Amino acid sequence: MKQQVEQLRQQLAAFVPASRLISDLSRRIALSTDASFYQQVPELVVQIAHLEELQQLLRCALALKVAVTFRAAGTSLSGQAVTDSVLVLLTRDWQGVEILDNGQRIRLQPGVIGAEANRRLLPYGRKIGPDPASINSCKIGGIAANNASGMCCGINNNSYHTLQEMAFVLADGTYVDTADAASVAAFRESHQQLLEAIDRLAREVRADPELSDNIARQYQLKNTMGYGLNALLDYHDPVAILAHLLIGSEGTLGFIASITYRTLPLPKAKATGLYVFADSASACAVIPTLKTIGVDAVELMDDRSLRSVSSLLANYSDTPPPHGAVALLIELGRDDAGALQQATSAIEAAFQTSATPPQALCAFTEDAATSEGLWKIRKGLFPAVGAVRASGTTVIIEDVAVPLPQLPAAVDALQELFVAHGYDEAIIFGHALDGNVHFVFTQSFTEATEVQRYAAFMEAVQVLVVERFAGTLKAEHGTGRNMAPYVYAQWGGEGLAVMQQLKLWLDPQGILNPGVILNEDPQAHLRHLKHLPAIDPAVDACIECGFCESSCPSIHYTLSPRQRIALKRRQQGLETSEQAQVATDFQHLGIDSCAATGLCATACPVGIDTGQWVRQLRAEQSAHPRLARWLAQHQAGAMQIARFALTLGRPLSRLQQRRPVLPAPARKPQLTVSDAARKVVYFSGCPNRLFATEGQAPLPEVVQQLAAKAGIEVVLCDAPEQCCGQPWASKGYPAQAEQKQRTLQQQLRELSDNGRWPVVMDASPCALQSQMDAVEVVDLSTFLLEHVVPKVQLTPLTQPLMLHVTCSSRHLDGGKALRALAACCSTQVVEPADIQCCGFAGDKGFTCPDLNATALATLAQQVPQGCQLGVSNSRSCEVGLQHYSGIPYQHIAYVLDAISTERPKEA
Repeated sequence: MKQQVEQLRQQLAAFVPASRLISDLSRRIALSTDASFYQQVPELVVQIAHLEELQQLLRCALALKVAVTFRAAGTSLSGQAVTDSVLVLLTRDWQGVEILDNGQRIRLQPGVIGAEANRRLLPYGRKIGPDPASINSCKIGGIAANNASGMCCGINNNSYHTLQEMAFVLADGTYVDTADAASVAAFRESHQQLLEAIDRLAREVRADPELSDNIARQYQLKNTMGYGLNALLDYHDPVAILAHLLIGSEGTLGFIASITYRTLPLPKAKATGLYVFADSASACAVIPTLKTIGVDAVELMDDRSLRSVSSLLANYSDTPPPHGAVALLIELGRDDAGALQQATSAIEAAFQTSATPPQALCAFTEDAATSEGLWKIRKGLFPAVGAVRASGTTVIIEDVAVPLPQLPAAVDALQELFVAHGYDEAIIFGHALDGNVHFVFTQSFTEATEVQRYAAFMEAVQVLVVERFAGTLKAEHGTGRNMAPYVYAQWGGEGLAVMQQLKLWLDPQGILNPGVILNEDPQAHLRHLKHLPAIDPAVDACIECGFCESSCPSIHYTLSPRQRIALKRRQQGLETSEQAQVATDFQHLGIDSCAATGLCATACPVGIDTGQWVRQLRAEQSAHPRLARWLAQHQAGAMQIARFALTLGRPLSRLQQRRPVLPAPARKPQLTVSDAARKVVYFSGCPNRLFATEGQAPLPEVVQQLAAKAGIEVVLCDAPEQCCGQPWASKGYPAQAEQKQRTLQQQLRELSDNGRWPVVMDASPCALQSQMDAVEVVDLSTFLLEHVVPKVQLTPLTQPLMLHVTCSSRHLDGGKALRALAACCSTQVVEPADIQCCGFAGDKGFTCPDLNATALATLAQQVPQGCQLGVSNSRSCEVGLQHYSGIPYQHIAYVLDAISTERPKEA
């Protein structure tokens, strides 16, 4: 195989740039894992930028009989996105979104993140049907290829049922767009035999009462087990059949190049409630009533689930749920508040008439914050197990569906299986409206006995679900490798034969994701198992789900947090020479190119801060401790040297384009003394003391003007030696960082009269770094929003205003204050959807410019016509944003000052 892959690489080099042909060991290992418990190292990774490249790749692969596997976000849970052959990734060029019919339809390319599709539809009051729990990370290509559903999606609103049009590429490189009549006509002519065979097969299936009845019965449940044979019953045009077969085919029948969904309306009024029942039988007994009333979601959580999130439940009740209890999280929406109130009252009345009325941990509420807290409980279940797993074990999540009347018995039977097989930590939760439950448990694969325990457990699950309850073994996570050996058990010989025939016709050489869905090896689910050896307590809890990747600025440059951890884990099992190679590569791939802002922790299900781990690694190899100590002790002098260097270097920096132009040195602010009754202590961070904002007065002077309009005195912390410690922390010098932070905090306590006055930091990273007890420390944007905006008169801009929410703002309050302040400043605020961290990371915009450039690669194209200004709240970030956007960026305080006036005093 290696020889054929090398031949393929040589052929691809003629039309794919070398930078997108990844063959080095380190990056191949880093990309060897998805969110499942399987791992394979690809021989070659190819990043494809456009359709023509993909078609040519498939033609070459077909001629050489080289297997290819497509991966979108790699959040797959059943091993669909790993391979030991050629792994195909998409560049950011596949993020096209087209809103059609005033939001009634949406056309999406496979690289669009699911949440981004919903964000684009929000102004139209619409959303896409699928709503998987990973929607903030997973991409449309994976959502469609796995027929993902979710909490509110149910059976009727998944990709299969909301598909209107599709563009796809077959194994031979043929491209078909079902929305284009000419494309379809050409396909009917060029692939007449294929379409006639599909049509003939569909007629044979419909003519077989036993098989067609079995298919219809199985798809009354959520079912992603095998190929979507319901397409053979639901459609008569073979092109339509083929398009729907591609849904849920996990890249084994073709590549989905775009999909057009029929969208769903968003409810105008919504309520959420959490109720605890005595047992699974009483909880499940009310579900038919809830279904009749019409609720959007019913999430079931068993006794062990509730105990795993007891700390979150304590926010709603001092009394823990009784042993054996089962909770239902219920959400429903209506077109108006009156209809919503009527529905919630009907549900509560039904509860009271039941034999065992539930306890309301939180009765139905329309408060968005409370609803978010309740969903946090449900979404905290998976990470709750991951956070307590033993070192070296992995977390396995499986999902099954049974007929709704069988759900309480199935839940009890699954719990008995856990006990019988020693999975004492296992929990059950899921989408009760559809009889669909997930079960999560931890598993080690380091010992043969452990592998056999898992094998025995899966056999027992198969018997329980398929034979006892006539359910489906995969409701929404896809067949993958894990359930491939059980397709026969699920579908029988006839159903399996139909699937095998379809695969043979569409992929006769078997090059598309072999081993997935259809696999003749009965032990396939026990091969290529992932090992998770301990590497550092800071990251050992990582389950390699990939949720971190959508917020990582280096993913398109070097590695993501998941990939950094995966590479270091797999390094341990390599030969000595290979370990040395990985260690050398990791310096740049893993350490030097990491922004280390910790933004990944905000998306991680178990809160892992990979940035903090990287800072630890930097500390372990810190090369200049004496210099760091000198700089910490002589910061005022170091800042003077830096200003002089800016003066000399600025003209030269204008001559090159690779790095942002060096800003002019900032001058010392001149503040006047005020006699206002209200005071605030103001600390200006190093970037604002060092870098001037072109054409503007120093930021502290502008802030004083704003504060004066609101009747607030600004007390400047004029201490050139002081620093929050962030630069030392990010460089791997924690001792110096701690010393600087401690000294600053002492001075701020004194200036604030031990917390009598709030402390304002004019750089959001400084505010994040400087939080302390008994003294209120806030970012400048928060201070302006809460204390200045209410006291002044505003005339918002009407032209577009670009907004960048910094990593530190996201850490502090999710960016809420900065966004609210921007909304006060302009009627047209534009926040780029795919940029979270700018990658400037202190000084990396100068020292590692490719990180900054990659993170902001899509920025310029998102600046709307007529936009001439961008805002943020971190000067260093603004330097990079200005360079890559082509418009000036500055602190939002400048805009607020320009549009505000002092309110006239009341007569």
